[in-house]
Amino acid sequence: MKEIEKFEDLEVWKAGMELVQEVYGLTENYPADEKQGLISQMRTAAIKVPAKIAAAASCGNLKISLWYLAIVDGLLAALEAHLKLSIRLNYVSKIDAAPILEKCKSIERMIEELILS
Repeated sequence: MKEIEKFEDLEVWKAGMELVQEVYGLTENYPADEKQGLISQMRTAAIKVPAKIAAAASCGNLKISLWYLAIVDGLLAALEAHLKLSIRLNYVSKIDAAPILEKCKSIERMIEELILS
């Protein structure tokens, strides 16, 4: 992984920040009884994506950076699973969930490219 001057310069970090905003927007209309359940899980997973990317870019240790990026992949997979469950529970439509699912896939590809660099 190449050295980065500032994590804020990374397109993948910027995409992660957008993901957080999109997840917050989507979950605003979930049932109130999901506040401590699915909403919390989805928002936490989303929040951790740019945070772990920042940690990976800032830690100065290749092995630890790769570990953080592997965690990001797991967080994205969890978020995708939460979104698919949300569709099954009729909290959100496939159409409304699609942009976030695509954003997750896009970030996964960027993480892969970052690891290979």
